[in-house]
Amino acid sequence: MHLGELEAFDAVMRMGSTNRAADFLGISQPAVSRAVARLARSTRLTLFRQVGGRLVPTPEAHALHEEVQRAFIGLDQLRARAAAIREFGAGGLRLACYPALGLSFAPKAIQRYRAKDRSGHVTLLVAGSNAVRDMVASGQADVGLAADEIDVSRVSTQPFMTAPAICVMPKGHRLTSCETVTPAHLVGEPFIALSPDDTVRRRIERILEDAGLEIRTVVETQYSEVICNLALEGVGIGIANAMTYRASQFDQRGLVARPFSPTIPFRALILTAKERLKSTQTEVLIAALHDTRNQIGIGNAAAADQL
Repeated sequence: MHLGELEAFDAVMRMGSTNRAADFLGISQPAVSRAVARLARSTRLTLFRQVGGRLVPTPEAHALHEEVQRAFIGLDQLRARAAAIREFGAGGLRLACYPALGLSFAPKAIQRYRAKDRSGHVTLLVAGSNAVRDMVASGQADVGLAADEIDVSRVSTQPFMTAPAICVMPKGHRLTSCETVTPAHLVGEPFIALSPDDTVRRRIERILEDAGLEIRTVVETQYSEVICNLALEGVGIGIANAMTYRASQFDQRGLVARPFSPTIPFRALILTAKERLKSTQTEVLIAALHDTRNQIGIGNAAAADQL
């Protein structure tokens, strides 16, 4: 198989048709079809079927596409690494973070690191937890921060953070009078939920199911940061990561948080490569991550009571 075939396949999977894929890639529709056909022959897989005049991916196509996306993440990181080497030389650190810590927390930690080493160059990579693990395992990142539900057999890990789930709501909401929000409080409220594959989302659903309660979900999103912004806009209330709430200083922007009971933890790990010695700069960066976490006040179960 060739890169062009994989790019054509990826475009068809994401765009939903060979015509739109051709427009996206800037090539002809027959060229896209030929590339996908060559990929099907070389892999000996049936990738698409015609159903009602539409091109429908097979289960084999979906499984292959997951691997293609992982491969493309690697290619993108290689290109970014090559560009960094051209500009800064072979030195510098690469920190890979999942979004819950990459959007607000990591910039604060990098600032702390830079205060100790003004000559240090850091590349911040924000990606899903599995991609973060793959970057660290392959040497494309020196340090990773990821959710704890991933397979960590290929990397070295250290517990980093346990942040409680909190209920966020706009100022003046009726639930601001509650010391703690329970599942029963969510009934009847427009609810902003994490994506269905999120571990915390699944735990919330089990709690509601066990209690015989139903809630009205109005928006789904992958990120606690977005949940907080939506709640700030008055779209609804949601369950978010306390680290995100604190690191982004949502309390100063008018968003109110209350502890959620029963306690649901968001846990994160620090990842480093196996059988690879850490440089002094890497150790300084890891120390900056810990110091920043401690400064924000997240890291132990008591944090839920301090909101």
